[in-house]
Amino acid sequence: MARSQSTGAIVLAALSVAGIVYTSVAGNSPLLGLDLQGGVSVVYEPTTEATEETLDQTLEIIRDRVDALGVAEPEISRQGNTIVVDLPGVDEQQRALDLVGQTAELRFRPVIANLGPAIDPEILEQLEAGTTDTTTEAGTTDTTEATETTEPTETTAQTETTASDDEQGLGAGTPRLRRQTTTTTAADDTESTTTTAASDDADTTTTAVDGETTTTETVPLTAEQQALQDEITAACNIAGVTAPEDDIATDYVVLDDADGQRYCLGPSLLTGEALESADVGLNVTEWFVSPVFKEGAEGIDAFNAVAAQCYVGSPSFNPDVCSTGQLAIVLDRSVISAPNINAASFARDQITISGTFDEESARNLALVLNYGALPVELEAQQVRTVSATIGDDVLVAGIVAGLIGLGVVALYMLWYYRLAGLVALAGLGLSFMMLWTIISWLGESRGLAITLSGVVGLIVSIGVAADSNIVYFENVKDTLREGNARKLGTAVERAYQSAISTIMKAGVVSLIGAGLLYWLTVGAVRGFAFYLGLATILDLVTSTFFMRPALAWIAGRPAVQNNPSLIGVRQGSAS
Repeated sequence: MARSQSTGAIVLAALSVAGIVYTSVAGNSPLLGLDLQGGVSVVYEPTTEATEETLDQTLEIIRDRVDALGVAEPEISRQGNTIVVDLPGVDEQQRALDLVGQTAELRFRPVIANLGPAIDPEILEQLEAGTTDTTTEAGTTDTTEATETTEPTETTAQTETTASDDEQGLGAGTPRLRRQTTTTTAADDTESTTTTAASDDADTTTTAVDGETTTTETVPLTAEQQALQDEITAACNIAGVTAPEDDIATDYVVLDDADGQRYCLGPSLLTGEALESADVGLNVTEWFVSPVFKEGAEGIDAFNAVAAQCYVGSPSFNPDVCSTGQLAIVLDRSVISAPNINAASFARDQITISGTFDEESARNLALVLNYGALPVELEAQQVRTVSATIGDDVLVAGIVAGLIGLGVVALYMLWYYRLAGLVALAGLGLSFMMLWTIISWLGESRGLAITLSGVVGLIVSIGVAADSNIVYFENVKDTLREGNARKLGTAVERAYQSAISTIMKAGVVSLIGAGLLYWLTVGAVRGFAFYLGLATILDLVTSTFFMRPALAWIAGRPAVQNNPSLIGVRQGSAS
């Protein structure tokens, strides 16, 4: 046996063992699909005629929603005009179906306050206890005593944080309702009106400076205003974001953007129904998005009514509705953009959204505005649920079937080929170790799940691998019988030359079949094709680098040379 042959076999065995060790240390394991761990599968069909572009966009939106659910290995695909969604391992199946299939609205919500990133749970616990300091880039503020007030102006929204807020764990930036404060100066009997945060009780202050008397009266909140303030406080002062079931268009919510920046948002003022289209443009070096609104009361008129309330320079500016002058574009509980409103009125096709856009982000925003909600209404045509118990039963049945198949093959190989059968089993063992390593890695890093059809493909591959060894062993016997070699060792070497050619051709045919099945089909058949193809490739690797040197080593043992029947060769066929 050539030294290079034995080196290849040793390297392959070492790599196989190293793969298993790595998989064990890393804690990787195969990811189970819908039919092996339970879950839900649904087939959606558009209720109206849909174009290819519309269906593709719908598919991407559904994929984003499913990713937000945290499903380990969803399978989302198009089959003609239908969309198939498989969600393995989902506990709240109905909630998942409702979220995936709903035709969500694209909403325009006013920004009440920018709350920054979510608060760390440990810090929140300390804040609620009122015993910790919060350190920011600007310095350190004692959360139990600090009061930050922004002086109001005629055109600037104001927020106020009081010690009572912090003692409740509400944090800085608590949005407050604005009430009118009347200030009278006795010196010239003039009266000015400003806007400030109101207290719960009326407050009158008289101040004498250089003979001038100033009286300030703060109007208290009415019961209705106090109830609204409580609603804002309760909704907007949470550590994370509003739960999906509480994301209601008419309520105050806390939502975040792709960077984790949280916004306290008011009730929806407008939906994507007002939009007609959106496009992107480039102004020298700055990318921008140009939405076009529909004409009339349901389009640009509705948007201008919102803009008048959110533009801080407008007489109609309403800080109780749109505190920051920003209007957030929200889809599926995510703030896509939160542009400032810089005019009280717009022409329907002369609106631009600019900022720190690059081409990709500008086009993404345009896509959201064009197809923010699902472009078509979907109707569930077929829903299939698999309980976790049934999934476990199927998994056990698949494992048992595989072990039975392997056991039968092993018994046959050992009975018919004796010690040569051990070569076949060792090759199967190496293929299994490499297969387990690859499947586990793909499951952890790429989310590739193994389904029942994949298990079937692996069971079939046992026969493919055994067939490769049978071709080789039979070629050894034919070489001896036909007199092409007189010694067993020589027959092992010469038989390999013709056997490997046959093995490679058969493997290529299997790969072609598996490839066609994978590319031309969907769903379970693709899983079968993928794992059958993968197992076939590993079998070819094992046949090339391990089979010949392993059999040559056994054939070189004195006991086998004296008794060739130990590897299934009839006595007298070799000398």
